[in-house]
Amino acid sequence: MDLRLTRALERWDCCSPRPLSGDAGARQYIRVAHPHVGSALVVLYPPTDPDKPDDPFYDYRALQAYLDPVVRVPITLKVDEEDRVLLLEDLGDITLEDRLTRFPDEELKWAGQVGDLLSTWLGILTEGAPSRAFFMMRAFDDEKFRFEWEFCKAHFFRDFLEKEPPRWLDRMMLDVHAALEPRARFLAHRDFHVRNLMVHGDSLVTIDFQDARKGAATYDLASILFDGYWDWSHEARQLLFQKVKDVLGWSDTLLWEELNLSALQRNLKALGTFGFQIVHRRKAHFASAIPRTLRHIHGHFQRLHHGEGVLASEHWMRLAQDRLLKGEPG
Repeated sequence: MDLRLTRALERWDCCSPRPLSGDAGARQYIRVAHPHVGSALVVLYPPTDPDKPDDPFYDYRALQAYLDPVVRVPITLKVDEEDRVLLLEDLGDITLEDRLTRFPDEELKWAGQVGDLLSTWLGILTEGAPSRAFFMMRAFDDEKFRFEWEFCKAHFFRDFLEKEPPRWLDRMMLDVHAALEPRARFLAHRDFHVRNLMVHGDSLVTIDFQDARKGAATYDLASILFDGYWDWSHEARQLLFQKVKDVLGWSDTLLWEELNLSALQRNLKALGTFGFQIVHRRKAHFASAIPRTLRHIHGHFQRLHHGEGVLASEHWMRLAQDRLLKGEPG
């Protein structure tokens, strides 16, 4: 057992630790029995990385304090700064993905709540953020976009598909990045999808928000509208789109113009994460997200009238299917 966990159990009078699967990050989640609240989550953060400017441990706590009065986020019960450990409210195990899978007839109800959250991030959370807050000082800029594209090339194309991406896509992504960088004026969750929304009672709780930063107005909409974990119905898509359109006051044409670019960048970034988690971390629960995300990308190229992209994405879908049927590559 991790010595930090042992100390946390003793310090906070908890017992019966049960490790959870966690997420794509390096944090460890352990459900424990708590003498007053029944159960809680111990979260162990990795050591500080001197090569990275951001520290998820402190970023989470600062963002939790900023978000908490406006949107529902997990309650922090205890903090140990020296060991980099948090004791959080236990929200249970039902993500929005789980709820929608079990009760698909509730989709429009939950889509409405998701749309309200999108409106809140674009509205009051952006407008009320201090200009010098760390999360408003970092943005989706050229450096960040390039890093995510290189990550995708390395872990989706080379590691997972075992091929190089086409050169035309390299050139295209430079143009996409250049178009999106000056639009980074809105606070974005940065990983807004159905596995990062927990269903607690009759409401949604937002988790995994420590990477929030300024992005295009359509970044979070692209993340959940073209989610790697869920296929929304046409009616739910329209509801999500309309909520964002209303808060921005944009026309359909203007919104789709930016949304297509955000969605292509976001989905390619996600493919890099899925490839890395499958090949290097052996996390099979990311496998189903790859075909779905490739279908989204195929749709983006169709809306952009990009013939090479349409043909290439069809080829990637066939390759991905073969890789998944054969088992994990690498």
